[in-house]
Amino acid sequence: MAAPQPKAEAGGRRVRVNPLGGTIPPGPGQVEVDDASAGLRQLLAVEAVFRRASDRDALGIALANECVKLVRARQGFLLRTDRVGGLAVERVSGTIQVERNAPLLAFVEAAVTAIPKAARAAPRSIDLSVLDGEEARTYPFRHGLWVPLLDRSGRPVGGLLLTRERAFDEADTALAGRLAETGAHALLALRSPVLPRLSGDLRKPALVMAGLVLAGLAWPVSMTVLAPATITADRPFVVAAPIEGIIEEIAPAPNAPVAVGDLVLRYVDTAQRNALSVAEREVQVADAKLRQVTLGAYAEERARREIGQARAELALKVAERDFARDTFAKTQVRAERAGVAVYADRKEWYGKPVAAGQRILEIADPKTVEICIDLPVSDAIALAVGGRVRVFLDADPLNALDAQVDQVTPVARMTEAGVLAHRVVAKLPAGASAPRLGARGTAQLYGSSVPFGFTLFRKPLAFLRQKVGL
Repeated sequence: MAAPQPKAEAGGRRVRVNPLGGTIPPGPGQVEVDDASAGLRQLLAVEAVFRRASDRDALGIALANECVKLVRARQGFLLRTDRVGGLAVERVSGTIQVERNAPLLAFVEAAVTAIPKAARAAPRSIDLSVLDGEEARTYPFRHGLWVPLLDRSGRPVGGLLLTRERAFDEADTALAGRLAETGAHALLALRSPVLPRLSGDLRKPALVMAGLVLAGLAWPVSMTVLAPATITADRPFVVAAPIEGIIEEIAPAPNAPVAVGDLVLRYVDTAQRNALSVAEREVQVADAKLRQVTLGAYAEERARREIGQARAELALKVAERDFARDTFAKTQVRAERAGVAVYADRKEWYGKPVAAGQRILEIADPKTVEICIDLPVSDAIALAVGGRVRVFLDADPLNALDAQVDQVTPVARMTEAGVLAHRVVAKLPAGASAPRLGARGTAQLYGSSVPFGFTLFRKPLAFLRQKVGL
């Protein structure tokens, strides 16, 4: 069949003539040769479509379809650069949704990847039929034109691959390059900035606010930390179990006043009383034996030899009696210092066996107290003797007590709450009213001066150092 031949019409307009009769209208992407202004108008219209795109999806659809029509290609592919520098098909002309698992997309991506990386920054013709694979043999459009989309620094942010049956000439390449420049500019304009740009009216207040924030982060403040605190007695008298036995009674009630010489603690003394009685009887027996041996020594030689043994036995029994008497005396413990009895519950001691030296209660002066603070190891900061401490008691949280650090234990220990902590002891200033013994609250400890930003981000930085190693 003979190819259609163009002929001239009135006014100089050239049309294509079908040999079977009639004329063939120009295609959607074809521009009449003699009408240069029509091609320019079509180029400007396509660029206007790029500029009016509301988002990246709309721009991608316009790039893939309008470039195909204007360059007279049969199919177009829009590829984007992923995070690792590879190229992936984002849009295909004539379609709304891209099927990522389609073999054609893998073929197109492989064809573009085969171009040397240094040569991808300029338009380049590709012969798709020389590639390997089934798609290369069955794909109907063997000639391709690769047109990169470059940013302002000349780095590719994507590209267009246009395909058709015949090779692209220089005019098509130049037109595709112009469309790629406009499309790349539109893509960069729609890309979300890393930092939002402010208008001129907001830029100066924003800079002032940023300066104030930086100044605030650099402002020196005292490093502080919170820890649980308890009001305890300063140098209390500890009442410990003097002997092993069973507690019968604790005389003073908790927090009751105690005078010097008052009965504090009483044991069950049945065993001690009987032991003392037996020891006294044994002393009487030993003394009687000594008198008998002494009287017999005047008449018998053997009796004189037994005097030393009898005296030793009497001394031993006297010592045992004194020990039993001393033990019996310790079944009643009396106060050696005036104050108040400090312990938890009287009933829990009734009938309870105790070992010698076991701590039972304290006798403390309620006017001389100290503050014991358990500072967790995770919150430990550098504390100096004399450092500032503020205590907020649970009973009076609105009024803080001012104190000073007296000592800090360097070795951490496990507290009753199961937390590894350092013991910090703080003293109230002279003349300050002493709070109630046993009162609990929260202590705020003040360390050295550091920037406010360090105080604000100290915990996150410590977490990153411990978990990530940064």
